[in-house]
Amino acid sequence: MKIALVGNQNSGKTTLFNLLTGTNQKIGNWPGVTIERKVGKIKDLGDDLVDLPGIYSLSPYTVEEEVSRKFVLEDKPDIIINIVDATSIERSLYLTTQLMELDTKVIIALNMADRLEKKGIHIDKEKLAKEIGTDVVIISALKATGIEELKNTIKKYNKQKVRSKEIFKSDIENEIINIENELKVNRFMAIKILENDKLYQSYQKGIVKNSRQKLEETYKMDIEEIIANARYEYIVKIKNKSTTITPIKETMSDKLDKIFLNKFLAFPIFVVIMFLVYYLSVGVVGSFTVDWISDLVKNFGEIVRECLTNLGASAWSTSLVVDGIIAGVGAVLGFVPQLIILFLCISILETTGYMSRVTFLLDKLFKKFGLSGETLVPFIVGLRTVSYTH
Repeated sequence: MKIALVGNQNSGKTTLFNLLTGTNQKIGNWPGVTIERKVGKIKDLGDDLVDLPGIYSLSPYTVEEEVSRKFVLEDKPDIIINIVDATSIERSLYLTTQLMELDTKVIIALNMADRLEKKGIHIDKEKLAKEIGTDVVIISALKATGIEELKNTIKKYNKQKVRSKEIFKSDIENEIINIENELKVNRFMAIKILENDKLYQSYQKGIVKNSRQKLEETYKMDIEEIIANARYEYIVKIKNKSTTITPIKETMSDKLDKIFLNKFLAFPIFVVIMFLVYYLSVGVVGSFTVDWISDLVKNFGEIVRECLTNLGASAWSTSLVVDGIIAGVGAVLGFVPQLIILFLCISILETTGYMSRVTFLLDKLFKKFGLSGETLVPFIVGLRTVSYTH
């Protein structure tokens, strides 16, 4: 039996994969891309387990999302273990609602259960399972709890797939059902066709365009936004029914989150932090290293020029070595210390958890341009490179 491990980034997938497979794992490259997959055998069961790249959605904006969606659609695993961060269930269940629409059995593994009590959160897994319509297992991959229950749930596998629950309003559901019946496709495909997903452009027929236009006129927004908002409304309803939160004393991390993730202050704070990062790497370090390396390379170049002249080298060859090779290498070397400081600062922000929070915060904005929040880091580095070259 083939089982896929799917979840958000930093949800504990790798830890769970190692627990389930032990030492029976191998690494292989995905064809045509530089992303790696982990494949192993589940201990005591012998089933194949494939650890897919961490993703937030099956609407692909990144290479990771493309790879994961391609696998679940084309390789058709028997079971999908959807690992969910139990401390951030509202964000994590967005992917779950999409996975439930596939023709594949889904088991939800609520991870980081050990942190729930500290946060005053209680999740009624029976209610959650009833609302979503699939098995739910509470685990802690870090403390290796709930793993046997997860294995027992896998053992109970049967091929019958329960139809996913209707999570949208009746007018949206009616259009989805019409597309399913007219085009003879499953629910996942019908929704993606309605969203004008690039993978299903060949299905864009009259009925689809009419359905999309009707809904966009009714809701006065883009169809993708209509579907996304409906998913979040459904998730909030599930959360309210299955989760209770006991007020506890706020930790320092919670207090900082309220400041750094405040809907009014988050972006200005991000701009200030990025300014300080650039000022440190370009201003403080840059002004010192560029001049120092430039003088060092210039002096070295003059020494080489004098040596070549004394050896009788021609003017053009001397210029090639000194003004071309040495000066070119010197220009690159002046750039390196600044990049080191820049990456060091980004690493510190990543370690504190700030970058992942900002990535999620900016994800909705970036998606308007066909990107995801994960493109933030290359955007920062690219902007630094452009500023340097100019």
